[in-house]
Amino acid sequence: MIRLQRLLVPTDFSDTARLALRYASSFAREYDAELVLVHVVENVAVGYANDLFPVPMAEVVQELTSYAKAELDTLAKEVEAQGIQVRVVLAQGKPSAEILRLAGAEKADMIILGTHGKGMLDQAIFGSTTERVVRKAPCPVLSVRESEHDFVD
Repeated sequence: MIRLQRLLVPTDFSDTARLALRYASSFAREYDAELVLVHVVENVAVGYANDLFPVPMAEVVQELTSYAKAELDTLAKEVEAQGIQVRVVLAQGKPSAEILRLAGAEKADMIILGTHGKGMLDQAIFGSTTERVVRKAPCPVLSVRESEHDFVD
């Protein structure tokens, strides 16, 4: 018998992340599981963005954090409206490392995330966050991609 009590759902607010949230919501309803909705704000070096954009990076991180918190809260309300228990976690650091850390700390039974997020350049240079999570996760991982075949309504 499959027993899912806690589902970790990382999001970067991309289309595939939203699709992964649909799948996670379906699993949560089916198994009466809690969703832990996560966004990781990446660390940036302290200083200035550049001469043409003289904003201290600390301010940029604060703006990114505020945006992420608002987006997470919006998604959480949508999930709660479906009668699903949801918690929001906003972390800072390297996304794959934070997702893996949180999966252990939260004792996640499964991680459900999109395969391609925002930032094709990041994938080309640094590799896929999803790929790193799949390789090192302490629990099963469902990676969701946009495709022609969906099994969730």
